[in-house]
Amino acid sequence: MTVNQISEQISAGITESFEKEGFKYLKSQRKFVKKTKNVEQVFSMLYTKRNNGSITIKPELLIHIFEIESIYKEIAQIKYRPYLTLGNYFSNIRDYDGDAKKYNGAQTRLWLIENDEDVQHLIKIIPEYLEEDILPYFDKNSSIHRVDELLNEYPRNLSVHNEMYPLRANIAIIAAKLNGNPNYDDLLNIYEQELEDAEENYKIEFYKLKDILENYTT
Repeated sequence: MTVNQISEQISAGITESFEKEGFKYLKSQRKFVKKTKNVEQVFSMLYTKRNNGSITIKPELLIHIFEIESIYKEIAQIKYRPYLTLGNYFSNIRDYDGDAKKYNGAQTRLWLIENDEDVQHLIKIIPEYLEEDILPYFDKNSSIHRVDELLNEYPRNLSVHNEMYPLRANIAIIAAKLNGNPNYDDLLNIYEQELEDAEENYKIEFYKLKDILENYTT
């Protein structure tokens, strides 16, 4: 039982369900991608083989909003560093209770494969997750308005929708500017305070963003 064998078996079993919703499977990256003019939605699966021969899968949901990320690219200090607009591991999003004020992170749950029954179970359940959780998450949150709403409601708190702090601060402030958030100046001050002890590259990015966004018009 190799990772390639398992990934090919699972993808073959679920691709039709994703393709019906407009997703394309990228085999080399083991992810399903749906791209429109403004947004890219991604369901990816990270496979890991353990010493005991079992295989784990860490599924992830990602949203890339091009208008936000094109601005971030202008000031990104490390070009190869992964980034996203919104997203998290699937279990963190699915288990989230909706209380943004109290969210403090979650233990990521993996899918475990020990035998063919586990494979067949995932082939059955992933399309159900697609309908019940994945599509609703993508449909609800793939807009600049929602990014601003989700990331800036409690700017000092960890967000399930982007736990990659301090990247979240930079993405959030772009969304606030593009969405015309009336609290933009207050948010700038808050994120500047939160970034006092951040890695220097992120601080450089933030101050570059301040300059770019100062005269930015939508």
